[in-house]
Amino acid sequence: MGYDVEITRNPLFSRKPGPKITLDEWFNVIRRDPELKFFISADAADYGVDTALWIAHPNGKESDSALWCCDGQIVAKYPDEPLLRKMIILAARLDADVVGDNGEYYELDEEGTLISGEIETLPAFKEQQNLLRLGSILYGGGSTKCDVFLTRIQEASYDLTTRIVPTAFALKLNYYSWYLGFITAINEKRTKDGAPLIQVGNAAERRARDIDFLIAYSEKHPDHTFYHAVCALVHHYKNNPAS
Repeated sequence: MGYDVEITRNPLFSRKPGPKITLDEWFNVIRRDPELKFFISADAADYGVDTALWIAHPNGKESDSALWCCDGQIVAKYPDEPLLRKMIILAARLDADVVGDNGEYYELDEEGTLISGEIETLPAFKEQQNLLRLGSILYGGGSTKCDVFLTRIQEASYDLTTRIVPTAFALKLNYYSWYLGFITAINEKRTKDGAPLIQVGNAAERRARDIDFLIAYSEKHPDHTFYHAVCALVHHYKNNPAS
């Protein structure tokens, strides 16, 4: 196991959603970078070659500089700061992001300082920013602020004649359907790429548990969007597949 950091275009964790990084793309990067060299393991005849060593690592230890291509991502195990910096440079060439096991991102600021943070705190895509500048309206429950989501589903009364309780329940299902649509869209992409599908339970108990998770996240992060709450739920199941 251990701690892995990936150069990735995975739409679950990256601002650069797109196809998996192919071996051809990875090999092209290696060939064009004099600081990288192919690593030929003893098992290469059976498993092929997918690993590069960063020979310019300042500590000179090749064991600390290995990068390998796995399921469309470029992976490093326990990378130190110099290797993280190199990964960020390589990610730019591949139109990808550098993301850790726990969903945290790594990048360089304008002064070249290495920074990291939660993926949900990243700024919007350029396309989204352009739409906002043009005054375009972004439809969909995912763009709703978490505090608005909480307000809309608030059960203010148990008087059924007011229909507040049934309305609150219907709104919960409405937002949950947005989550299901999000998963469906991702699975459609993963089907084409050959990646394993994200499983979603249909039982009422699972649905209620998921909605409780979304509410708890929204209470903790009222300024985030509902999209971020959904991403957190996906991360939860990624890290706890048996739950």
